[in-house]
Amino acid sequence: MENELLKQILAKLNEIDDIKTGLNEMNNRLNRMESYISEVKQDIIGMKEEIKEIKLEQQLMKQDITDIKQEQLLMKQDTTDIKQEQLLMKQDITDIKQEQLLMKQDITDIKQEQLLMKQDITEMKQEQQQIKLVVLETNKRTKEIAAKQDEHEQLIHLLGMRSLKQEAELNRMK
Repeated sequence: MENELLKQILAKLNEIDDIKTGLNEMNNRLNRMESYISEVKQDIIGMKEEIKEIKLEQQLMKQDITDIKQEQLLMKQDTTDIKQEQLLMKQDITDIKQEQLLMKQDITDIKQEQLLMKQDITEMKQEQQQIKLVVLETNKRTKEIAAKQDEHEQLIHLLGMRSLKQEAELNRMK
């Protein structure tokens, strides 16, 4: 009977070793996940910098457009004042309109790029949410394993105390 009890205790100890191994593996996975999250954060910081640069470029383009519009107004005023220069100004206005169309196309392209960036950011946020869920699940499992480990340690302690009592009783009987 003592042998069987010792076998049970050894089996429980092996279970505890297995749990510890599992915990170590989970800690390793958690460390890798934290490293991945750190990389994702660095990527987000880089993307934020790129977005700032794009916004700066947009502001410069808006200023260029404003400047062109101001030039347009000046040219229109000149056309009313000087009829002889009308033909030249009409050609200038046509050139400016072509530039505006090109700029509108550029702005449309930038807006499309912004939409793609927004989609990328949304996907990253979704991935971050998934990572958070995995981390929370891992944390929950770790707590459950720790609780089981505490129960096993209490059981081992109790079994150890019983073994000592039984040995003492056997010594008394002899």
